[in-house]
Amino acid sequence: MHKLAESRLLAGFIYGDSRNQEYIYLPGSELDAASPMLIYEIEGRLSDVPMEEALDIIEKRSLKPAVHPRLGENTFR
Repeated sequence: MHKLAESRLLAGFIYGDSRNQEYIYLPGSELDAASPMLIYEIEGRLSDVPMEEALDIIEKRSLKPAVHPRLGENTFR
């Protein structure tokens, strides 16, 4: 599961849960970073999280590919 989620995050997918207003995504500025930091957004509050923590959150919170209310389906459009 982690490898699939990681490759999707690096490809611009957004994981989330619209009911809980919770999203994880990679900002475009982190595309070629050696250790990319992702955005973890919950109820409008943003936090930077490393990839491993983001993958743990996705698994524990059962987040799925989602449509972000402002960003849409893919952060690299």
